[in-house]
Amino acid sequence: MNRQEFSNRLQQGLEKQLQAAIIFHIEERFETFEQLLRYFSAVDRKYNSDELLKQGIQSLLKNIESSLLKSDAPFLLDTYLSAVEEIGSVFPEEVVWQQKEQRFTVHNEDGIAIRAGKKGKQIAYGFLKSVHQGGQFLKRIIGGEKSPYPEWNQQIPLQNAVICLLLQNGQVIEWVHDIERVQLDIIHDIEELLVKDNGNIQPDLLGFVEDQKEKLAEKKKNLLQKVKNGLDDQHVYIEKTIAKIGTIEKSSSAFNEKKLQEARQTLSDKCIANRKQWLDVEQLFLERTQDVARVLGLQNEIEHEISEFKSTFETAFKGALNTPLSKLSNHIEESIQRVGQGNLQQGEVQTLNEKLGEVVESQLLDPLKRLLENRILSEKVEHLFEDLLLTVGQSPQEAQLVFDFDLDKNPPTVDQEKVKWQQLVIRALRELLISPLQPDKQQYEDFISQNMEEVQEIDNIITVNFESALEVEDEELEEQEDPTNVIREALQRILAKVQELNQNADKKWQQIEAGLREGSEQFFSSLVDLLHKGDSKQLQMLNAKYTVKEKTKDWQTILDSRWARIEDKLMLWSRFVWKKGKSYGNGIRSLLGFKGSRVQESQRADIATYLSETDKQMKGLPYIYRRLFDFKSLAEERFFEPAKDSIPLFKKAYEQWKNKFPTNFAVVGEKGSGKSSFLKLMTEVEFKQNEPEILEFKQTIWKEKELVDKLNAVLQIPNVKSVEELIDKIKGNNQRKVIILESVQNCFVRDINGFKAIEKLAYLVSETRDQIFWIVSCSRYAWSFLDKVMQMSEYFSHVSQSDSLSTDQIEQVILSRHQASGYSLNFEADDQTLQSRTYRKLKDSEQEVQAYLKEEYFEKLTKLAEGNPSIAMIFWIRSIREFDDTNFYIKPLEVTSVEMIEDLNPQVLFTLAAFVLHDTLSDAELSTVMDNSIEKSRLLINRLCSRGMLVDKEGNSTINHLMYRQIVRVLKERNIIHLG
Repeated sequence: MNRQEFSNRLQQGLEKQLQAAIIFHIEERFETFEQLLRYFSAVDRKYNSDELLKQGIQSLLKNIESSLLKSDAPFLLDTYLSAVEEIGSVFPEEVVWQQKEQRFTVHNEDGIAIRAGKKGKQIAYGFLKSVHQGGQFLKRIIGGEKSPYPEWNQQIPLQNAVICLLLQNGQVIEWVHDIERVQLDIIHDIEELLVKDNGNIQPDLLGFVEDQKEKLAEKKKNLLQKVKNGLDDQHVYIEKTIAKIGTIEKSSSAFNEKKLQEARQTLSDKCIANRKQWLDVEQLFLERTQDVARVLGLQNEIEHEISEFKSTFETAFKGALNTPLSKLSNHIEESIQRVGQGNLQQGEVQTLNEKLGEVVESQLLDPLKRLLENRILSEKVEHLFEDLLLTVGQSPQEAQLVFDFDLDKNPPTVDQEKVKWQQLVIRALRELLISPLQPDKQQYEDFISQNMEEVQEIDNIITVNFESALEVEDEELEEQEDPTNVIREALQRILAKVQELNQNADKKWQQIEAGLREGSEQFFSSLVDLLHKGDSKQLQMLNAKYTVKEKTKDWQTILDSRWARIEDKLMLWSRFVWKKGKSYGNGIRSLLGFKGSRVQESQRADIATYLSETDKQMKGLPYIYRRLFDFKSLAEERFFEPAKDSIPLFKKAYEQWKNKFPTNFAVVGEKGSGKSSFLKLMTEVEFKQNEPEILEFKQTIWKEKELVDKLNAVLQIPNVKSVEELIDKIKGNNQRKVIILESVQNCFVRDINGFKAIEKLAYLVSETRDQIFWIVSCSRYAWSFLDKVMQMSEYFSHVSQSDSLSTDQIEQVILSRHQASGYSLNFEADDQTLQSRTYRKLKDSEQEVQAYLKEEYFEKLTKLAEGNPSIAMIFWIRSIREFDDTNFYIKPLEVTSVEMIEDLNPQVLFTLAAFVLHDTLSDAELSTVMDNSIEKSRLLINRLCSRGMLVDKEGNSTINHLMYRQIVRVLKERNIIHLG
């Protein structure tokens, strides 16, 4: 293959193979982009303005993620490598060409070594040629045959050289950058479209599509031209480079197989690394765009809630001020006209006076008093905050903040930080939107009070002036003042007053409305700017704004922290010596007959004090906090924390039953441990298609007939009088169903004849497990008792403990609710902790101090609550020392010893044990359990109710949940109740 043929084949390969393959890849990628734009048009047609941001844009962004940001999508590198291999295959592995004269000529761009080499070649070539010519001269003298001087050749590994030079082409990396930049630009332009005017106008998707089509066409044209120019340059470069191979300018060894593999690997590594970085950056910006879209979608919902708040409050506000003031103003104007007609009799003046006074009293003063006393603004702002909290609860818990990015680099560089987004949104909501609406910020109560004073002044003006007019009419003077003028002037002054009040009311309403509007705008602009502009300083400002106080470290704190670390090492030996000495000393004291008394210090309180403190603490909490920590109601799904492995255990039991394996399920736990919440969650998750039948034993039963009657109400099987008949009917019916039985602890009484119902129920469950998936809930102590009496666990294949929450789970139960309130937390240390070296070593870092105190607090709380979430919530509420607009201060956990429980007599303690066992009892049922008369049982119940240990529950009595842990602890200590 000669040089010309090589040049032609190279040109043909670059144009028909490499360029065509690259163009096809580019066309394919841009077709994907254009398909996305067609999807935009479809979304614009499908969704109305209300749904566009919330659903349409989100579906678009998901489409981008699934279609554009795929790591396995067609890659230009693969196309390029494949085409390069095909081009290389058409060339021979090696060719030998004669060196051209320019390989001997020194050029300006040649380096020193090349210049020296070429000079040497010239000298050697000239010398050898002269020798050859001398030999030819001698041959001519002696008659020999002449031969031409052999030209110098260059040996070229042509195939490897072509492939290697194409692989070393850095332009393919630039083309990858250009394609990925188009993709990033689309994502960035979508975000710019969304944040335009802060979402106050509807995104113009069709205009966006047209604009993007023009941009894509221009970018595609430029990229294709760039590829053509690049390959033309590459053609020239390859020819020039190959012309040097096999000469002193470039060695053939630079294109051996090893160098070829290195070039291929280097290009692949660079392209893959660059593309990964591009995809990472694109993914970050896509997530940011999704977050922006969520915020803007949230804006519509929040503005709807604000609109409803504004409408209802405007009705209340203007109904108490503007409307009656306008009516009074109209009434006064009518009165002025009537007075202007003259000839008013004394009775008419008196009637007019009384009528105006009645209007002022009934239509102005009374509504204003109600407006002030009922705290309408405060109440409606609380409800608005509550509604908005539920709305912003849709926000993700965390978000990636992208900042300090350089998108002009190839590939772009970004910094990112994960922030607690939902908490930030809630805090911004409270600080920027709700806080400015608070009555003290709006000076609302002062305004209403001032209006009341003004209205009372108007009332006084009416009274005084009309009385004066009547007195003038009674006077017999020569120059008597016209009473009509007195009344008319008085009414005109009153009218001016009323109109001024009306204007002030309008201004106050406009102030409240402006506060709403500005707060909403600032709230959304802060969040959108934070996401869109990625300003880390803005994040620091927001976080600093909601920090209660700056935690500073003075030199004493730092010194104390460092000394604690040193002291920790210095005290090891002294502690060892002290403990040894103390143990020997105690032994000697014991031998001599001296024993020290151990005093256990704890907070003590009587029951009334304990309950009143707890009740007062709960009532003093903010409205939203009381709702979040309402331990009496079922937990919301997002706050519910099931016991470990309870959900997998339930699903396993249900799956086995569906597969014809006879199984059932029981959830066991203390009062308030979340048994009903767990069953509610499982019902919603597992039984969406077929709703289970639910039977709750709210009242205590122990007879078979009572059990059959209640089951018949659920199973709807008529004419059945015994459990055996019920079993026959169920087995004769091929229909399989799920039945939930709640509170089965109410199916017996602890009496020799009180187990009939629970025994029959256990028999029914065991006999019909094929036909019915039985799910039961039972209190822990009743289950333990029944296990000993009748081996209750043997009747159930799967049993879950609902009150076995770990420290981490208890922490999640508490903090998930607290975080939803938007407040910050500050844990406080007790005296013992303040003196500990572990704590003092951390004092120079407030963050580490809070982490240490939090861990210590929740470890104690879990032990005290014994894994029961509702008990943990009660003690959490009692641990709140105080709170302000932004922070809750949590004091160290205290174990309160309730004196009135510890001092109760055995009969009362056994009565409380019966209630722990049965959950709810009537006086007659307690009489059966305790073997007392009904009168004595009723007296016991009344005494315990009056002391606050029992409360009424639908006609029966049950343990006061606020006293549950203290009662159970005392009963355990007295060995009256126990587990296992």
